[in-house]
Amino acid sequence: MLTQYLLQASALSALLAGGAQAAPPHPVQQDKPAQSPSDTATTDNGSGLADIVVTAQKSVQSLQRTAAAVTSVGGESLVAAGITDLRAAQILVPSARFQQQNAATEVYIRGVGSTLDYPQVEPSASFNFNGIYIPREAAAVPLFDIDRLEVLPGPQGTLYGRSSLGGAINVSFKRPTRDYETNVVGEAGNFGLFHGTIVQNLPIGDNFAIRGGLDYIRTTGYQTSGADSKDNFAARLSALYESNADFTAYVWGYYVTKHGNSPNLLTKGVDPVTGGFSLDSYLNSNPWNDLRSPQVMALPANPFMPPPTAPFARKTDYDNYTLGAQFDVKLGDDLTLTYIPSYLGMDVSSDYFLGAYPGNKTDHFDQQTHELRLAGDGERLKWIVGAYAYRVRSNGTFFFTVFPVSIVDTHRLQGVAAFGQATLSIADSFRVIVGGRFSYDDRIGTGRAGPALTPYAYARNFKRADFKLGVEYDAGPRTLLYATLQTGYQPGTFNAFPNSPAADNEVRSAKLTALHLGFKTRLFDNRLQINSEAFYYDYRDLFASAYNTVLNTNQTFNAAKVEIYGNQLDILFRPTSDDQLSLSVGYLHARNKSFDLPPGTVFPGMPTNYDGLQLQYAPDWTISAGYHHDFRLARGYIRAQAYSRFESSFFADFNHTPGGRQKPYTKTDASLTYFAENGRWNVGVWAKNIEDEPVQAATAGGSNQPFVPIAASTFLEPPRTFGVRVGFNL
Repeated sequence: MLTQYLLQASALSALLAGGAQAAPPHPVQQDKPAQSPSDTATTDNGSGLADIVVTAQKSVQSLQRTAAAVTSVGGESLVAAGITDLRAAQILVPSARFQQQNAATEVYIRGVGSTLDYPQVEPSASFNFNGIYIPREAAAVPLFDIDRLEVLPGPQGTLYGRSSLGGAINVSFKRPTRDYETNVVGEAGNFGLFHGTIVQNLPIGDNFAIRGGLDYIRTTGYQTSGADSKDNFAARLSALYESNADFTAYVWGYYVTKHGNSPNLLTKGVDPVTGGFSLDSYLNSNPWNDLRSPQVMALPANPFMPPPTAPFARKTDYDNYTLGAQFDVKLGDDLTLTYIPSYLGMDVSSDYFLGAYPGNKTDHFDQQTHELRLAGDGERLKWIVGAYAYRVRSNGTFFFTVFPVSIVDTHRLQGVAAFGQATLSIADSFRVIVGGRFSYDDRIGTGRAGPALTPYAYARNFKRADFKLGVEYDAGPRTLLYATLQTGYQPGTFNAFPNSPAADNEVRSAKLTALHLGFKTRLFDNRLQINSEAFYYDYRDLFASAYNTVLNTNQTFNAAKVEIYGNQLDILFRPTSDDQLSLSVGYLHARNKSFDLPPGTVFPGMPTNYDGLQLQYAPDWTISAGYHHDFRLARGYIRAQAYSRFESSFFADFNHTPGGRQKPYTKTDASLTYFAENGRWNVGVWAKNIEDEPVQAATAGGSNQPFVPIAASTFLEPPRTFGVRVGFNL
């Protein structure tokens, strides 16, 4: 049965791909000036596809020699695509969603993710800066002066550990170099966009260099009231010291502050005239209009709630400061010792409207991490062993009007782990991969719940052993076949209410076992690349969360068994040195196999069994296509590029609230950019979401005003935006 599922998934994707070529513009091979290393290293004749370098598996590898469906995007490609944060990068990554939940960013990769940004609930996919784990609430920071962004799907329990069930997202900053360098990017566009970045690299002597950058972005609100605006400032400073070939010290830090207006949740699934349920309706012809007419305000509201209030723009206060470092010591020709420490502090308070009712969300994080590893790179054996330790302290509150939905007064999660992984070459063309990790995690928490603010407490520790087994076979000079079996887990946690015989506040640990079968190949003188990976996930005790605005309740449940299988097909075709086409087809079958709500559920009157339902934010089909062409001029060239993403329908919660269904949609981005001959400057125009398609992000079930329990309250992804960009490299 398992083999049948994998073969069906691969066949479906291959059939749909037909004769088309290419993947989304993630490995954007470009020969324009000022590229990042992940975009360069083209073939000898300069007309074939580039050889992309990735470090997703904590070693330097060619993308085509990595036994995983890694998506890699170079920093200059991010700038060219107008991507300034993780959410905007969603369009580049197959079968993934990076979406707004107020100040936090939710991540779903191949249907694996978690909603509800509460202190005691970690995401199911890890987000990392320079190898350092970043909490979900701290992931919504500007991406500028980036070397590359990499997405590694599937459970990464061996190398990354806890909370990497869905995979790992890694962002690498550009390091200081030995060249004097000044980079400036300026943008202006609709919604009052002003965006500026300036980066200065300064070498000091032969062994030391520093690099600093400032980034500022301001927009008026995407929503009519002025909500969902930006007034964000970020500063980053890094230093690199290389005493000789045997020692390197890289130290960096950044500060981010945001003082724009929070996004308001919009009402979806309500007819603005009758106040009845209407599947894809918004209260205004412009879905991003969060204002309510007197006629809408006169419609009935939830009788158990205070009187509704016409929404308006409200502020966000956000401060995030992070320090990190990496120290590398060569102990021999093929032996390297690495130490990576970090500290992160974050405070955020967001005031916003959930429809016609005010809410407030606060979070505080204080985190430190330490990773020590030793890597060997022999002719036949490549290996890595290490130890990891961390501690995070957090607290936060969520109030809906005057009602406390969640109060976590104290929360501490800490742990240690030991890990190792080795790749052994049995023959020149055949390799075996073996890895393992043992983790110990300890969680405690206290808080208050309900109108009476009843105290609660939680304390538990977790022990877990994860593994990875794999084989790689070089079927030809440019063809790799691979198979991996690997696991991952997410430590258990608690719901923010007291434990009782009627309702248990414990949430069990989630576990995932995944089988991947894939191939990577290049054909026709390195002009055509075809990569395909079929996968099967056995997911136990998935965290299924939902906030219901009508019942004013929030709870995380365990879905006992979930089955996920599918295929990711990525094709790149470069017929000439001036043209590149891309296509990515992701098929995803993510369904509950055994999911019953426990006794004492907070969803009275609703179904208790959800077997067979599609996972939230897990569309069956995700298809991305792109094309770019370079028009060569006497001095420089013009690049025209466009890419589009289609997603089939999906639901925003595990219980499939009708109003939370996102209909199938297509979004297209395009740009036209002139690059000067010497690479010193460029200028261009761009547009994103040309269709002006409203697409749901984080969503809560129900509408309190008008009172429609089966409607929804939702954040929306940005509307159509357009602008001009100019860049200088001095």
